Amino acid sequence: MNIVIESRIEDPERIERRREQIVRAAVRRFAVDGYHRTTIKDIAETAGISSGLIYSYVKDKEDVLFLVFLLIFRTYQREIPRKLEGVTDPLLRFCTVVRAYCEAVDSNVGATVVGYHESGSLRPELRKAVQEMELETNKLISGPIEECVKAGYFRSVNVDLLSFRLVFLAHGWALKHWHFARIVSLDGYIEEGLSSFLNGLLTPSGWQHWQSLMSVETAGAPARPAAGRKRPAVKARRRQ
Repeated sequence: MNIVIESRIEDPERIERRREQIVRAAVRRFAVDGYHRTTIKDIAETAGISSGLIYSYVKDKEDVLFLVFLLIFRTYQREIPRKLEGVTDPLLRFCTVVRAYCEAVDSNVGATVVGYHESGSLRPELRKAVQEMELETNKLISGPIEECVKAGYFRSVNVDLLSFRLVFLAHGWALKHWHFARIVSLDGYIEEGLSSFLNGLLTPSGWQHWQSLMSVETAGAPARPAAGRKRPAVKARRRQ
């Protein structure tokens, strides 16, 4: 579903720049006052612009909320593929995609929380568009899972269900950020989550391959072909 948010402005770059400013301000106000209590005037004051200017870029407050979701999903669609570039090993691709998703959520904690609380406030066609974007984004996760199953590294699983569980892992960092950020780093959160999932997914062959990857890393050689990115420092424990 292709939803177009109408604008009186014709310059695409100007629209993109101004809408991001509006969305960032809206997220701050929604987080404090809630979506329903926040007005366009409130958003304008937070953004340091006039209400009239906002109406040049959106039709109403619901458009602004939808733009919050666009910000979230565009971040996923941009950052996750970028971090997968040059990563060819199925297990490393799986770890990379989980890490990339969590890091994308971390860059938009406020927007993610707003999205969870207010998705039901969207009119039906916008809500359906958000659901479609969510399913499209999940394909970025399901692909590496399927690769691991095909390679014999993961046991047979319900790929769709597992993809959503990994999404919940990533979103949990935002939803309980007030707590987790005080007791664990983002890296620690990701590694603990990956360890739990890998221990439930790895086959004997997958475990052996994972150990070989970790041996390469321990020896100081890069486990990924692309330099300059973090390698997943996950210690999976073999099930007895």
